[in-house]
Amino acid sequence: MTTMVRIAACAAALASIFACNKVETPQMGENQVPMTKAIGDKSPIMAVYVETNDVNPLNAGDYYFEDGNNETFIDILELFASNIRKETVGGVTRPTLFLNDKLANILENGGVDKYVRPLQDMGIKVLLTNLGDHQGIGLANMSDTQADQFATILAAVVKHYGLDGIGFDDEYADYPWIGGTNKTSYSRIITKLHELMPSDKLITVFDWGNTNTINAAAAACIDYAYHGYFGSYMTSTNITGLPKSKWSPLSLNLGNNNPTSTVQNYASQAKNGGYGAMMCFNLRTRNDRDPLPVFQAISNGAYDGRPVACEDGNRSRDVVINPNGFTITYDMATTWLAK
Repeated sequence: MTTMVRIAACAAALASIFACNKVETPQMGENQVPMTKAIGDKSPIMAVYVETNDVNPLNAGDYYFEDGNNETFIDILELFASNIRKETVGGVTRPTLFLNDKLANILENGGVDKYVRPLQDMGIKVLLTNLGDHQGIGLANMSDTQADQFATILAAVVKHYGLDGIGFDDEYADYPWIGGTNKTSYSRIITKLHELMPSDKLITVFDWGNTNTINAAAAACIDYAYHGYFGSYMTSTNITGLPKSKWSPLSLNLGNNNPTSTVQNYASQAKNGGYGAMMCFNLRTRNDRDPLPVFQAISNGAYDGRPVACEDGNRSRDVVINPNGFTITYDMATTWLAK
């Protein structure tokens, strides 16, 4: 590669990175206050995944700091999870997004007003996570056209349901032995989604499958990423160029036994190390596996020991089952975005 070509390539890469890196840059329109992705004053922020198959998302809003203004303990709630599927249109394979029988009515048929808006009104950012569904298509093997189509679907979902962003998790795709994965798909989906969504929307990544293919330009579009080795403290990530201000070195499965002394130590390290996030997966009801001691241990380590309380935490899963689920196609997405 010649010197001029190298300079041009570097300039293009930097331009792409800076174009995506909008987390710290307020966006202002005419007669508007600055719009940012800021989440309160907490650092690290607290992200929690809820298994929508068996837990009511509203339980996430029951945990709060009782030392002032009922500030929520949880900053980001990840609805886990929608599924990547596919359809054939005119002999061509296109990606779709599937909401299963238990997730569909959390978003459809008035579900947003019942299960999402109350959390958002408390200041909790609600994201929809997506992952594979054993159909041979996933985040890491789409063509450029398919990646653009899938990003369009995700952007439309955020707009249509009024969500705060999208979470990525590359699992269960069952990639074919022949053809396998590629090194461009995951990055293209992220960068295209970032381009299509308003600048105040969030993108998160569960650092698990094929995240080593995410390039620096796409990493600049990510707001937070969490490692998948539950119960451990990890400062390294597979995502190229991801700064620690976007990284969660603490990841816990709330369905497991988590010694509070260890949790407090990890949370303290995250805080003192300047990391931007901490993550808990699999929020349970208090009657099943009470997360309150773990949340208090996190607060003891990272939030100066602020007392964490719970209003309920045992809300039943009362979402009406939709036996057919709900499939969102590319054609539907383009219609939603055009409105």
